[in-house]
Amino acid sequence: MSDNQKITIGEKLKQLRRINCLSQEKLAGISGISTRTIQRIEEGKSVGSGYTINALAQALNIHSTELMDSVSQNALPVANNISKLKILNLSAIAMLLVPLANVLIPAYIFWKNRDDENIKHTGGKIVSFQIFWTLATLLTSIVIPALLLLLFSELRTGSIPFFIPIYFISAFFNIYFVIQFAISINRQQPILQKIPNIL
Repeated sequence: MSDNQKITIGEKLKQLRRINCLSQEKLAGISGISTRTIQRIEEGKSVGSGYTINALAQALNIHSTELMDSVSQNALPVANNISKLKILNLSAIAMLLVPLANVLIPAYIFWKNRDDENIKHTGGKIVSFQIFWTLATLLTSIVIPALLLLLFSELRTGSIPFFIPIYFISAFFNIYFVIQFAISINRQQPILQKIPNIL
């Protein structure tokens, strides 16, 4: 790929940013993309990942093709990133077989690919979500049975511990979110905007 193609995205980004009266720092705050990444794109040192281009386009209220339309799709390192993100995301389903696998396996994949900006951002959000889900499920599995036993003493004779159905109901919701994340990753849409990245 030629330097002109790389610079084209940077020039368009800079032009659209200035039209919207945004500094690089302000655009970084709106898009969730680091100021350094925006600088590198505008300087022609990077074309950005698919996630980065989509997040910047969304922050500028344009379609991502307006940043990319004169750049070959092969110029963007999207396919490999998406494949790794899909594996990281879907690996959380292993919780059905092994407790805490929904955190440990994605965290390992995240750590192995932590130098990749897309994995660092989106993968970090997915691992953070799984950590929050695990803590919430653990808390729910302890608190709800304790309250039920406290309020309804006749339930103490039940043969199935309460935490088992609670865990599987929580697991069902986790799988639902994993599927939703997979759809968003496939469409290269930002996910988990309101979940803090704790990694």
